Amino acid sequence: DSIGHPLLGAAVELADGEGVVFTSRISLRTHPWLADHVIMDRTLVPGAALVELALRAGDEAGCDTVEELTLAAPLELPERGAVQIRLRVSAEDETGRRPFTIHARPENHTDLTWTRHASGALANGERQIDFDATVWPPAGAEAFALDGVYERFAEAGFGYGPTFQGLQAAWRLGDEIYAEIALPDAVDPGGYGLHPALLDAALHAALLDESAEAGLPFSWEGVDLHATGAARLRLRMTRDATGTVRGLALADTTGAPVASIGSLVVRPAAADRLGAQGVGRDAIFGVEWVPVGTEAAVPAGSVAIVGEDLFGLGFATATSPESGEAAVVMLPVAGDGDVVAAAHSAGARVLAALQEWIATERPGRLVVVTRGATTGVDLAGAAVWGLVRSAQSEHPGRFGLVDLPGDGTGTELIASALALDEPQLSIRDSGVLAARLTRAGAQPSLATPQSVDVTWEGQVLVTGGTDGLGRLIARHLVQRHGVRDLLLVSRRGQADTGELEALGATVTVAACDVADRDALAELLTRHRVRGVVHAAGVLDDGVITSMTPGRLEGVLRPKVDAAWYLHELTRDLDLTAFVVFSSAAGVFGTAGQGNYAAGNAFLDALAVHRREQGLPAVSLAWGLWSEAGGMAGGLSEAEVARMAGAGMPPITAQGGTELFDAALTVGEPLVLPVRLDLTVLRTQAVVAPLLRGLVRTRVRRAVAGSGAASSLAGRLTTLDATARRTELVGLVCAQAARALGHADVDAVDSTRAFQDLGFDSLTAVEFRNQLTAATGLKLPATLVFDYPTALALADHLHSELFDSPTDTAQLLPVAAQTTDDPIVIVGMACRYPGGVASPEELWDLVLDGTDAISGFPTNRGWDLDALYHPDPDHAGTSYTRSGGFLHDADLFDPEFFGMSPREALATDA
Repeated sequence: DSIGHPLLGAAVELADGEGVVFTSRISLRTHPWLADHVIMDRTLVPGAALVELALRAGDEAGCDTVEELTLAAPLELPERGAVQIRLRVSAEDETGRRPFTIHARPENHTDLTWTRHASGALANGERQIDFDATVWPPAGAEAFALDGVYERFAEAGFGYGPTFQGLQAAWRLGDEIYAEIALPDAVDPGGYGLHPALLDAALHAALLDESAEAGLPFSWEGVDLHATGAARLRLRMTRDATGTVRGLALADTTGAPVASIGSLVVRPAAADRLGAQGVGRDAIFGVEWVPVGTEAAVPAGSVAIVGEDLFGLGFATATSPESGEAAVVMLPVAGDGDVVAAAHSAGARVLAALQEWIATERPGRLVVVTRGATTGVDLAGAAVWGLVRSAQSEHPGRFGLVDLPGDGTGTELIASALALDEPQLSIRDSGVLAARLTRAGAQPSLATPQSVDVTWEGQVLVTGGTDGLGRLIARHLVQRHGVRDLLLVSRRGQADTGELEALGATVTVAACDVADRDALAELLTRHRVRGVVHAAGVLDDGVITSMTPGRLEGVLRPKVDAAWYLHELTRDLDLTAFVVFSSAAGVFGTAGQGNYAAGNAFLDALAVHRREQGLPAVSLAWGLWSEAGGMAGGLSEAEVARMAGAGMPPITAQGGTELFDAALTVGEPLVLPVRLDLTVLRTQAVVAPLLRGLVRTRVRRAVAGSGAASSLAGRLTTLDATARRTELVGLVCAQAARALGHADVDAVDSTRAFQDLGFDSLTAVEFRNQLTAATGLKLPATLVFDYPTALALADHLHSELFDSPTDTAQLLPVAAQTTDDPIVIVGMACRYPGGVASPEELWDLVLDGTDAISGFPTNRGWDLDALYHPDPDHAGTSYTRSGGFLHDADLFDPEFFGMSPREALATDA
């Protein structure tokens, strides 16, 4: 039924006497006057509007009093779009009252959960008021000076526009405050019981005493409406020492009663309690482990264990990952002994196993089994999880993860766990659990204290604090949290402290490698640190096949080593905050960041480990930052666009600092401040298991008999050879454009080599995965090397789909088969880090006797990913050595290489 109220659209009575549900839609376009209610730079629906909703719902439910209404979270309006409102009035409880709740969520975001913004109870028994407003102003009352009052409110963060500047005059008489309020002439009160702007203006009188702290309405009691449609009111109230407003009575200009409020509690407003503008609470996530069915089990004969059976799993033992015919090969990994050494050694061992498995292209899955990696027991195992997660992203379906309880139980559920279609599983007392991303409990609340996870007291140590995100957060700690003593640490120990000192902070800059335990210990003996923010880290991206133990170690060191030493050396200090900057890469397993994912997964587990010991800790697994010198600073615009197109748009500096504050109120050891575009994620062909709790895809049923036509092969079968060729080339070009971040498929020339189009090792892997999903074919990781153009690749796909190639001469231009093609592709994953400016400089280093794997400094990140043989009979054939790596000995082998490096350079090969 239509309600006929400006803020409520319709109502439906629920069956079986369960109550009534009211719905509405509010936006700045439909209700432009709400744009005049701006608190701490956010456009908020005033609490008075929620009271108005409750009053109107009470009319429909047969109740004349809002017995109580408590705000749970501010309701912010977006600049564009609308919010949906849902108000539910339940059936009478045992006291005769009718409970109600008010929820909201952004329109057109059905994947988002409803947020409870208010709850309370409706009742019967309208109260009478004893307010005599016929003599006005009251005799003996002393007038307040209202000049500049709204300017003063604005300075406190309360930006009331014209609609809400309704305070006309005010007086004091003893403990009582009297005032006159009015709506602007342009605002029509018709349709409202009591216009929210008028009721909100009534509360402004309580702020006239300059000793009163400004705040937002939090809890209302005993709200009665006696008359409707008022545009001008007289009021009386008192405000006690606690800030509570009592005995608020409203009358019209004739003295007739309009409304009364028994009491109103006001809470101080702070920006960090109001959510993050532009990203809000919907960018704060956590990881939840949910039960999954275990009806089936993998036959014991199809499972083998490689290496030592560390956990007594009881399956047959394989001599190496690629041996035997087992459908599942398990690799037990345990991080025993020194935590730092164990993390490095376990990571190197698993990396080698992953590379061997990929190189052999063996069917089945390699499942890494740990004990306590997901519960903070085995931190080295947690690092392994991060590494394997990236391998799973790069090679879907080939790797699995299973974590056993830390107490030695759970082995009896292994066979059931292996039968599940889940890449990551944790076995606990409650059974087999799978990881799901969930919205964290960071709904900003006016009732919760600021930063429940941390208290910023005394000196705060910020690693990586001299530039980038570390410096940004250091400034934020001073500006927003009042930190006055900063210790900024970096390897260079150089920073301009003028800005921070101008903000009132004492700043000490120190040069220290926090991954050096002795150096860090010496630093901490010279300072009385009370809080830690570990923001240091490095990147050395590359796909699993191009990763080396040295590159793994180089990224783990500032993450694993530094964080563990900070934990050890501050464990006995009276810390009030221990915040580590992690990355969503460790949770999602970002492709091309296996080493970075491993280091950050360690940080996440360390936070859990500290919490279990009763120590403060929170790991913030950040999404991509777009600025402020974050880890994404080296990404190109195309790469950033590609990530946004994949459903993870970047975080701005302002949004990041606001998310920092919101994340610290969650109360969990692991929080993910990540922007996710669920609309984009919902359109993807395959939803990652981690996102199944957030992204709900609608079931689409096909017309009977149309199954063949729905498949790629089915569509192509109906076409002639020329049309099939056109269709496949179009498919390849479209997927290439998507992998490269191009919005237009025309940006991909089907005759140009993929490497000339901008493919690197990572985009090559993503491209292969996209084509695998589109075609259902098993395609090699070296796809873009084996078939270097879209035309050549389309020919290969046709051969695989139909077991009969099209005319190769029609598909491949002559130039693609000449000996002028590149003989070697050097460092496809590189962006010339570490000062190397060109391939020529790389050759100079190699010719000087440096080994291509171990000899380069780890921050250079050079790899020799693929080799094209110069023999015309082998044109387009890719050769790899040692799982994708070339040693300097290979470079000087004439039979293998065909010419010297200098000759290769001389011929532009």
